[in-house]
Amino acid sequence: MLDALNKNSITSIAIMLPKRLLEAHGKKAFFPVEEVLSTFMLQFKSRHNIEYAYAMFCSESDFDTLQLTSIYGELRAEIAKVCFESWPRFNFDTLLDYSSRFNPRQDGGIFGPSDSCSDGGCGGGE
Repeated sequence: MLDALNKNSITSIAIMLPKRLLEAHGKKAFFPVEEVLSTFMLQFKSRHNIEYAYAMFCSESDFDTLQLTSIYGELRAEIAKVCFESWPRFNFDTLLDYSSRFNPRQDGGIFGPSDSCSDGGCGGGE
């Protein structure tokens, strides 16, 4: 869960971008680089770790046109390890499902279902 607290972490990208891409551009198997970039920048305000977003949401051929130093397959393997217990065949649907397990708070904090305070144990003094 600590990875999710890093603003542009793999986990944060996988949690925040699927819903934003769906809202802005509809459901697609792969998104064009420009759509991923614009959605990423609206969410994170910096290009730090953008290559993970490209590997999650763009086709390998679109990724390759970017001529990044990162390798598509290696990035996807790292994403699979962090988000899917190393299951390598994730796609937009599985990323959308993964993101739906988390609820972004208004102040930008991220909590998964086990940390949702639904049992009333969060305190707050009220």
